[in-house]
Amino acid sequence: MATTAKASEHIKPCNIAQSERHNRRDADYIASLNPAMLYIRKDLAHQNEVYVAPDMVGVSLQQHYEDIRVMVKQKTGRAMQEKDVKFTDKKGKQRVRQGCSPIREGVVNIKPDTTMEDLLRYVERVHERWGIRALQIHIHKDEGHYENTEDPASWEPNYHAHIIWDWMDHNTGKSFKLNAEDMSAIQDLVAETLDMQRGQKKSETGIDHLERNDFIIQKQENKKKQLQEEAKKAIAEKEEADAEVEAAKTEVADLWKEHDYLTSANRTKVERSNRLDLDIRNKTNCSQALDDAIDAKKQEVAGLSAKADEKLRDFYTIKERGNWQDPMFFAMSAYIYRIDEGLQFCIKAIQDYAYSGFGGRGGKHGDIFWDNESYAIKQYLKMFSDLASATLKQVADWFVWLAGTLGRFNANELRRADHEVHDIADGRYDGRIQKIRQGVSR
Repeated sequence: MATTAKASEHIKPCNIAQSERHNRRDADYIASLNPAMLYIRKDLAHQNEVYVAPDMVGVSLQQHYEDIRVMVKQKTGRAMQEKDVKFTDKKGKQRVRQGCSPIREGVVNIKPDTTMEDLLRYVERVHERWGIRALQIHIHKDEGHYENTEDPASWEPNYHAHIIWDWMDHNTGKSFKLNAEDMSAIQDLVAETLDMQRGQKKSETGIDHLERNDFIIQKQENKKKQLQEEAKKAIAEKEEADAEVEAAKTEVADLWKEHDYLTSANRTKVERSNRLDLDIRNKTNCSQALDDAIDAKKQEVAGLSAKADEKLRDFYTIKERGNWQDPMFFAMSAYIYRIDEGLQFCIKAIQDYAYSGFGGRGGKHGDIFWDNESYAIKQYLKMFSDLASATLKQVADWFVWLAGTLGRFNANELRRADHEVHDIADGRYDGRIQKIRQGVSR
């Protein structure tokens, strides 16, 4: 059964390469999706809508990003700080100053009848209040998932829109700073403008936003718990009915013992016994119906448990890189990535290198990893190699797969990243890494 989505917008830094491929629905992007995990239906694509700001027509997000770099330099006299920087505060505590995210992407829950005009009213109100401007809006009504992959009628749509925001003040060259109250006000504005029920505030629930795959897994777990509770209730009802049946049988047995001594004057007791016989048959039928209901619940719970067991077995028996698309393996890899800042640095370095293409990232040695990047990647290769009792090349395979999956690499980007990360694993960067250890890296 479909549930009504509540109003919300989840905003995060825009992965330009991935965002454009996903929102444009490029043929190569659709072809790259795992058929077993396909959540985009081509037959519903005609329901999608696209808005592009007039000054962005014909301009890619990457071109606009480069224009922002130039604008920041002109307005502030300094280059835009794009990467996170670690520093020590006055109290000696290590902190991280986050890099600038000039282009951000918000995912907004919508209703089936939400129109582009509704969303344009929303982004205009955001612009009036905070100065943030929408560059693109993409309404997606072709995404969702099947509750049962073998039942086409079990399709659960995921109606939403992607809003690409320019998060920079072009008068000052600085990014807009929104605090927790501002972000909460944005959620209020979404609900008010789109005429939807506001989602419960994070300050009240303490629960972080779930990404799509995490949300589906949690939903399945909740359904499994619900079925288990229903099964327990049915078992309790059956036990109660069985107890009533046994009590009635005992009473009938006592009556039949007395029946041997009845005379014609005691026919009233015989009639009572007949009524109890009828009552027993009715209660027995009720007990059988409960038995059938319990068996059905047990089978449904067993099916979910079997699927979970199969996922775990598949995860622990992965032998080939082609099987790495397994959703459970992806979810676990994504979880490790989210909680480990060092792994995030390594994966983002691999993605940045892969996206740079022919000619590299400019400057001296721009066609290879920077020294601090190669040093971090090598250290994490060794750490996971020790933890998993695996070779450096096997861990390198996993790093490239994770970076490519999260970054939606095309064939050239994947080949470029795979070659260079394996060079680190094979020791071709060890001379440069040694410079890092000696403090003479350039």
